[in-house]
Amino acid sequence: MSVNNITLDDLKQALANDEFVYYYQPKVLMFTGEICGAEALLRWCRSDGTVIPPLEFIPLAEETGFITDITVSMIQKLIVDTTIIHDILDSIGVSFNVSARDFDDSRFTDALLTTIEEHLVQPDKLEIELTETWALDHKHVTDSLTRLRRKGVSIAMDDFGTGYATIDALGKLPFNTIKLDQGAISRIDSSSKDFTIAQSSIWMAHQLELTIVAEGIESEAIYQTLQDEGCEVAQGFWISHPLPLAEFLEFIRLKRHTPAVPVAMLHMAQLDHLNWRKAVIDGVFYLISRTDNSNSDRLRGMPELDPTKCNLGQWYYGKGRTFSGAEWYGALEEPHFKLHNLGRKLIEAAKNKEPKDVIISMMRNLSKQSTHIIKILQAIENEIVTDKMNNSNYRLSVAFDDNEIPDATETFHSCDAHRNQR
Repeated sequence: MSVNNITLDDLKQALANDEFVYYYQPKVLMFTGEICGAEALLRWCRSDGTVIPPLEFIPLAEETGFITDITVSMIQKLIVDTTIIHDILDSIGVSFNVSARDFDDSRFTDALLTTIEEHLVQPDKLEIELTETWALDHKHVTDSLTRLRRKGVSIAMDDFGTGYATIDALGKLPFNTIKLDQGAISRIDSSSKDFTIAQSSIWMAHQLELTIVAEGIESEAIYQTLQDEGCEVAQGFWISHPLPLAEFLEFIRLKRHTPAVPVAMLHMAQLDHLNWRKAVIDGVFYLISRTDNSNSDRLRGMPELDPTKCNLGQWYYGKGRTFSGAEWYGALEEPHFKLHNLGRKLIEAAKNKEPKDVIISMMRNLSKQSTHIIKILQAIENEIVTDKMNNSNYRLSVAFDDNEIPDATETFHSCDAHRNQR
């Protein structure tokens, strides 16, 4: 049995001779332009210096089941490489591909967890990339991945947007990451459908609190398009080809940066805020119409009232810390806490069936504070855009009319009138 004149015996001999190595393709955080990770890609380096790409030997390895022997044998090398990488920059996460065949028995899972413990590598700095999500229908695959996830190893759905990786699979395992298919990525500047797929995938990942990676980026134009839409992580030849370990370490040391534009992050923050406010108003309408006394705190769809745990709060205390040195960063915290306090009081008033005029007054206060938050976020956005365009420290002050954002009480009256007509 052979592929391109490569036989199974050739693969066995290559493994025995330690000819398989990992090359590392950098990943960058698109909001800051800084390197944040790498994908470990298997290569076969023959003794004569010839490097054989994976497409020439992986299909044979998978067909014969020898892929698991390779994967298990390479775990030790992967972990050792990772510890070396972390000596240079310990924030880098390393992902690597696995096949569904790797879970036919427990060898791979056992070996990975044992090696992690022996080398004291943080499991959350490792990520498994799985393409064959159809394999999740097999219980032994799901059980193994769940076991790894519980130990802290991250799981990425590779090639999202193809027939192999589907939305249905997202509900079957706690994926941390989805990777947009590079075929679709390569066409987003020429195909409106592929652009819409990428755009909606980015928003969906954001709502599900998943990291989204765009792989196969081969031009600055595509990079900027995805960046503008709020994609988090970029990978592709435009950033760097896969590199041998020594060259990858040098890449890290040079601290190369790709263009960083945080505006998309602020777009997401504004949408998060508006969705939160809508959830509060929807929650109020629901609570005042209820007749039972069940615990509403556990009802799906109720807003997150902890200002550090809502999407905007998670952004502010998470990725938003990138801007902690800016003057505006501190200006957002107090208004956001005040907003949540108003939201909490409004929800409590609805639970207690307070009079309508009381609830309407509280809604007005919520809307005014919400408008204030939007003003801050939009002023920040305009400042960043202006600085980018003019390459200066010019600050753009923006005045907003409170009427630009619909008052929640108008919706309340409308819904109340509608109920009275029924």
